[in-house]
Amino acid sequence: MVSYNFSDISPYDDSLPVKLLEEAFAERYCESKKVTKKIWDTVLNKSFPGTPVAEPGRDNVRLVVDAGDEFLNNYKSGAVKLVQEKGRIFAQIKSNGKYGKKLPLKEEHYLDGPDALSVQNAIYLQALGNSLRDIAKQIETIDANVKEVLAGQQNDRLGLYYSGVALYLEASRITDQSFRNQLISQSIKTLSDAVFQLTLGLKSDILYLADKKYNSDKKRAYDLLQEKMLSVDRAFMAIHQSALMKTSIYLQQGEVGAAMAVLEEYERFIAGTIVKNANMLSQCDSRDSGREDGIWKKRAGLQLDVKNAVQRITQARTILILGGE
Repeated sequence: MVSYNFSDISPYDDSLPVKLLEEAFAERYCESKKVTKKIWDTVLNKSFPGTPVAEPGRDNVRLVVDAGDEFLNNYKSGAVKLVQEKGRIFAQIKSNGKYGKKLPLKEEHYLDGPDALSVQNAIYLQALGNSLRDIAKQIETIDANVKEVLAGQQNDRLGLYYSGVALYLEASRITDQSFRNQLISQSIKTLSDAVFQLTLGLKSDILYLADKKYNSDKKRAYDLLQEKMLSVDRAFMAIHQSALMKTSIYLQQGEVGAAMAVLEEYERFIAGTIVKNANMLSQCDSRDSGREDGIWKKRAGLQLDVKNAVQRITQARTILILGGE
């Protein structure tokens, strides 16, 4: 869990999601750098004896026997014993109550260090760290844009979002791991429900604006237009915040794939809902200058490059490392 004192944090603190996400990104990036350095230091030490490294490996010995599946099956069932004869070690398989021929074991020296899987994981973590760092920079820009409309933007439509945040804060104070995991799962579900309902509401509001239904009451047309734009703003803010919260929670739990999926979905939301309606929203919003740096055109340009990040991570996962003595 993060290092914040959750007892002092309110679910209505709208800076919480980005703070949690920043720390989660930093934690994962730090982890990737640390693990990668340790792995490569050890690999270098193994490849070039005498090369000074921060954490040198230890010389160990393992016993190796050349045998087939029968030996492995009997070994797992405990029907193998080791015997020493004339300074050499042998393995014998027990069959029908008797031990069979002696299979010679040889000593193999190896450096205490990473195996191929450890190296592959290190490469994966490094790719992950680099990708998260890039995404974090873009998140900062998006979040700064959202905070322009945060103050006072709270109503019943945002209730599910704040409920999800409150559940996560409660979970952070629970000492029982099983109970805490249940609350965290409930928090994620509540945030997902919030995104679903708010997205439906946002699309409905955008359709209302596109059809100019506010003109149905000529006297109140302007007020109706601004009320609907305020509703759009609130929904956009909560969807953004929910995406950050869910991503943070998944990263804190080590579920990187799920975190990436949340960001991909958020990216699709921006591309499919905000980008295609940016011009219309810009015209309807009295606060918008209508220029490229205006509220809605600026938001439309804030698309996360999650797809490339996921591709980089996936490619790192599929690297096959072959090695031998």
